[in-house]
Amino acid sequence: MRVKPSFDPFMDSNLVFSEYLRTGLFDIGDADARMEQLTKAVDELAEKLNGKLAAIRCYTLVALDANIPLTNSLLVETNEILKTYWKGLEGKYPEPPRNILRGVMLSALYQLGKKLLFPCRIIYYTISGLSQFIQFGREKPVIDLILNEFRTYVENNANKEWSLTENPAVPTFAAFEFAGFEIAEVEVDSTKLEASLLKAAGLNAQSHGPHNAPQQWAASFSTTASSAITTAIQTSVQELGESISTEALETSINTFFKGVSETLTTAFKASFQSLTAVERRSKLLWWKETLYSTTLQKSYREISPVLLPVIMAIDLAKLLPLGIPASVDYLLLDTYRAVVGTIPKKQTLVELLSPFGEPAQQQTIRPYLPLLSECAGRTTLTAFLAQVVHDQRVPKKLADYTGLRPKELASPDQLALLVLHDLLIERLIK
Repeated sequence: MRVKPSFDPFMDSNLVFSEYLRTGLFDIGDADARMEQLTKAVDELAEKLNGKLAAIRCYTLVALDANIPLTNSLLVETNEILKTYWKGLEGKYPEPPRNILRGVMLSALYQLGKKLLFPCRIIYYTISGLSQFIQFGREKPVIDLILNEFRTYVENNANKEWSLTENPAVPTFAAFEFAGFEIAEVEVDSTKLEASLLKAAGLNAQSHGPHNAPQQWAASFSTTASSAITTAIQTSVQELGESISTEALETSINTFFKGVSETLTTAFKASFQSLTAVERRSKLLWWKETLYSTTLQKSYREISPVLLPVIMAIDLAKLLPLGIPASVDYLLLDTYRAVVGTIPKKQTLVELLSPFGEPAQQQTIRPYLPLLSECAGRTTLTAFLAQVVHDQRVPKKLADYTGLRPKELASPDQLALLVLHDLLIERLIK
């Protein structure tokens, strides 16, 4: 299929859109106009979602579900956007075209995630968590493309936040220089001073001269001469002061200290990042070594195996910033396995969640797992689990709210990892 050159830049930047077409999930033939209509719909949806982190997660959940009901409100909203550009959409598709609309959603999400870190984290953690339990069909290459690109983006940014500075920052300062600072040439009025001194050297009112009355003359001369000299000096100093530009002096001083401030800020920031990274790593190692739950205030070995993966995820989430490298995931998995002493066996999702519907387990965990943000017609596994804990849902209704098949297999440590990511996303959204 060949599209007009004007749309080539979009195709280059939005690989999900072109991959969705390539997989044959829907076909637009050689209709260049259709490409333009779909592109505009993607752009409008991306603009609509920009800055709305909770909506981004909801749209991701809906876009992943190949069996999402046609009545889903987000699917209907996307259909309305597409109809504004594709005038004949309803004539060609009497019902909302689910595959086309999911393609528009995924393309818009990809467009946002490539540019902005927070949307990227939300989309990546949501997809990576649920993709373990979803059997994708022809859209699998699209999902893999998003996961691979966003995994790299998320990991690179997390590594920067967790990195240690190899060489300590040594601040260097530029030499202080005056710029535009000038002093005018100042001259003493010698003619006026000479006249004043001659007057002082003459006879005084009592006709005392240096020869016939030296003492009286000296007193008169010193008084008159000192006054003349003082006046000459004061006039010169005043002219000197008026010639100096305080603005130029202030500008030079302010420029110098601004450079000092920026240099120190850069050095302190680099040092502080290293200290923060060391503190984060130390907390995680302490958590792993002590095996102590700050939530339930007891050893992990004393906690019910049913609640253990969720409690560990809750504890770990308290210690973490929003961005985490993949190594933290493996730390959680290895620590859980160290506590239980074996590789966890897989169960169906319903079997895994069913104990959380028991009153005894609910009472224990309910204070520490609050209800999470709602989505339109689809929710995360952790949000559904919280609803079960708060006695608002029953585990057998899993498929109705998450779209996941109840008989899909999962292990407790997988549940721990998924809960951890969902809790971090919840914090990021709020």
